[in-house]
Amino acid sequence: MTLKAAIKTLKSNKISLLILIFFVAVYLVTRLQNLISLPVFADEAIYIRWSQIIRSVETLRFIPLTDGKQPLFMWLTVPFLKLFSDPLFAGRFVSVASGLVTLFTLYFIARLFKLSRLSLIFLLTIYTVSPFTFFFDRMALADNLLTAFGVLAFYLTCLQAKYLRLDLSFILGAVLGFAWLTKSPAIIFISLSTFFVIFRQRNFQSLFFSLVSFCIAFSMYNILRLGPQFHMIALRNQDYVWSLADILRHPLDPLKPHLSDIFTLYATYLPGLVLMVLFLLALHVIFYKKLFRPNFLLLISFLWWLPPLIFNAMFAKVFTARYILYTVPPLFIFLTLIFEEIKLSPYLKILGLFFPIILGSSLLLKLSLTPFLIKLPSTETGYIDDWTAGWGIHDIASYLITRSQTANVIVGTEGFFGTLPDGLEIYTNGIPHLTVFGVGVNLSKIPDKLLDAKNHGDEVYLVINTNRLLIPQNQVNIQQRYPKPDGSQLLLIRI
Repeated sequence: MTLKAAIKTLKSNKISLLILIFFVAVYLVTRLQNLISLPVFADEAIYIRWSQIIRSVETLRFIPLTDGKQPLFMWLTVPFLKLFSDPLFAGRFVSVASGLVTLFTLYFIARLFKLSRLSLIFLLTIYTVSPFTFFFDRMALADNLLTAFGVLAFYLTCLQAKYLRLDLSFILGAVLGFAWLTKSPAIIFISLSTFFVIFRQRNFQSLFFSLVSFCIAFSMYNILRLGPQFHMIALRNQDYVWSLADILRHPLDPLKPHLSDIFTLYATYLPGLVLMVLFLLALHVIFYKKLFRPNFLLLISFLWWLPPLIFNAMFAKVFTARYILYTVPPLFIFLTLIFEEIKLSPYLKILGLFFPIILGSSLLLKLSLTPFLIKLPSTETGYIDDWTAGWGIHDIASYLITRSQTANVIVGTEGFFGTLPDGLEIYTNGIPHLTVFGVGVNLSKIPDKLLDAKNHGDEVYLVINTNRLLIPQNQVNIQQRYPKPDGSQLLLIRI
């Protein structure tokens, strides 16, 4: 390489790094501000509570297996519980960090395939301002961590397919192993990675290196056998996925309604993005009378996006946006490649990019500043409405902590698992003279446990949603009411 060429390459890399630094700054500002504006969600409460237990009792590192959940997200949350005083912020910070890993990986994918600076900006922009990624980058759920490992596996698969090196096999296997320790859909990454490496190289060496990656991933996953409830993973997976025999009996159910859900979710969380790219592609076809050039990255991004998406729509018993989150970055890569190949004026491309940015930024502001007023699709309402949304829990915890300074406080909550009591326990963990436990749902009378505590002179409370309280409200002493967007309320009742 000549000196002139080296200087040109250095300048090019410098500009690309400045672009990356800019988007990292934008990402951190958008994700960290008002991070706990949404109340704790049911699964968040469970995961954070498990993390607190793991932190306190070393022998319970595998407690998530009791519900068939892989524990890596909870393990990673533990150190942040030491760093941040608010447990919900700590849990959600893990997802913010995971999203940052995804952002960096998308940058390296663009650099690996030598995409133009305009395409690089397009890719990082749609990730940063997309309500889809914004929403789940700020939720303490394992899906964002799974997505980060999925994108890393995508990048390493591209490297392995291009260079076929043993050290890449080791790294890829480790990443796939971490993904498998996060959630079971990591099996999709393993299958796709193996297929593409062998498909690109088509020799025995590629088969051997893929086998090395799989063995490493499988070995890491089997660490979970140290937990006595390892078998629960397979059992709980059956609660979320239809068997092949079931699908053959009803091939269009749930495929057909879930395809409709996908359309609704894309319209909500990806406003204008897909439409804008398709519009530019239509202009390209009209003016140039041809489509784009097929290439390996286009193929791998398409197959890393669409088949898993259809697989979810066909086999999933429960279908929500977070279960297809890991398919979103490959979609962004696929759209970026179309954007790159379209032979139109850069000014027209930049102008078209403003459309999804404006629409996406509008929803970002609503999610961050006025989440109480947000209307989400039917598959997503649990984050805002009903018993799964923890409106008022933080305020109730603060009140109870204050009361525990002068009395022994006993608190019964609806349910045994989930938003309550776990959502309350994460805020009251380790507080002296304050005990929280679940007493069931749809209460038609005050539980005997709470009455006994009252008779022993304790200060006793019941925390329950109005739609799960069968006792007339005028017959109980309601201390506080916390409204929810759906019209229900969370009640703090003193016994």
